[in-house]
Amino acid sequence: MYDIIGDIHGHATQLENLLEKLGYVKDQNIYKHPDKRQAIFVGDFIDGGPQIRETLHLVKNMCDAGTAFAIMGNHEYNAICFHTAHTEREGFFRSHDLNEISQHIKTLEQFDHHKSEWEYFLEWFKTLPLFLEMDNFRVVHAYWNEDNIEWIKENYVGITPEFLSLATDAIHPSKVYDIIEETLKGKEITLPHGLSFQDKYGIYRNQCRVKWWMPMHERKTYEDILMHCPVELKTRNIDSIQTLPRYANTKPVFFGHYCLTEKPSIINKQAICVDYCLAKDGVLVACRIERVADGITTALIY
Repeated sequence: MYDIIGDIHGHATQLENLLEKLGYVKDQNIYKHPDKRQAIFVGDFIDGGPQIRETLHLVKNMCDAGTAFAIMGNHEYNAICFHTAHTEREGFFRSHDLNEISQHIKTLEQFDHHKSEWEYFLEWFKTLPLFLEMDNFRVVHAYWNEDNIEWIKENYVGITPEFLSLATDAIHPSKVYDIIEETLKGKEITLPHGLSFQDKYGIYRNQCRVKWWMPMHERKTYEDILMHCPVELKTRNIDSIQTLPRYANTKPVFFGHYCLTEKPSIINKQAICVDYCLAKDGVLVACRIERVADGITTALIY
């Protein structure tokens, strides 16, 4: 079966330690499992850690050898946009302002003397799928919405200039923009009454990501359902609980992205996050999947 591995963000040593804990063995610079298990990486390989090049080589070597799968994270998508010249105006598909550069700076620094190698990985990023759907489970980086996934299945043909023009236009957002933003970066709702919060980059935002994976019986106050919930909303009862995004399919979905800081646990066996903030001194987590007679079993390993 499979081992779903969370956001790595350039921490190759921690990744190797986790793979070895999971029983993978290094053979000719490629990690393989003696029982033919395969790893699935949920994206976000770059930006943040001290071993970004090493991480990319490790992950891609496994994918090329058939011992792993990988999907696109928002950081790989952002990198593509950052380095692709805009076809309709000056500049690039992602701004080169201070905020964007600061998010990407460690990757730029570590590839400073390896330009052709970085271009090689950028081309690989473009081939990564936006999600995986296996027989018994699904994998996405940030948010599985059935309508969004159906649109991607029917319309997405890869990273083209036409696609990037639509997917990056925040001034005149299209359906394509909304779908890609939600799939790779999460579902957001606008905060009421002019409230805002300061994100990890110091930017004030009036939209909050929704914990769409939370089971319905756990949704009581806004703190239960919003990431970085403003203090003014923490104890307020949710106004209209049925309208907030949720995952209702019986096929489990695995995802990363959210940099959870609590002790790793499975609070909803149908929607399991494997990102426990390794980028901010947290832990790298894997969810081990085993096949049983009536479906699958899951366990977090870290």
